[in-house]
Amino acid sequence: MSAAKTEWKRLARYLHDLGVISELDRAALAAYCQAYGRWVEAEKKLKETPPLLRTPAGYVQQSPWLAISNKNVELMHKFMSELGLSPVSRGRVETTRSMGPKPWEFTGQEDDEFFS
Repeated sequence: MSAAKTEWKRLARYLHDLGVISELDRAALAAYCQAYGRWVEAEKKLKETPPLLRTPAGYVQQSPWLAISNKNVELMHKFMSELGLSPVSRGRVETTRSMGPKPWEFTGQEDDEFFS
């Protein structure tokens, strides 16, 4: 299973259950997961190859895998902020998860529990 698909399976249910995302946000989550998958792949390649390469002309250049990794970390960071996947952004993301009855949804049973 690809890293992107694994990440989707890890996050989608949690974010949906919390009310952070709906079906409308599928593209944003998919884009995050795709960037995550590319980042994982680039990091694996970086373990197999040096971060600096010598070209046939003798010049030293940065590995293309390092650029791919860095770009996808940037993309992931943007989507993480939008989806509430970082500690700072979590405080700004509104959820639709029910936290119990609203104060104006009085049923009368609360009175019995409180005064008994």
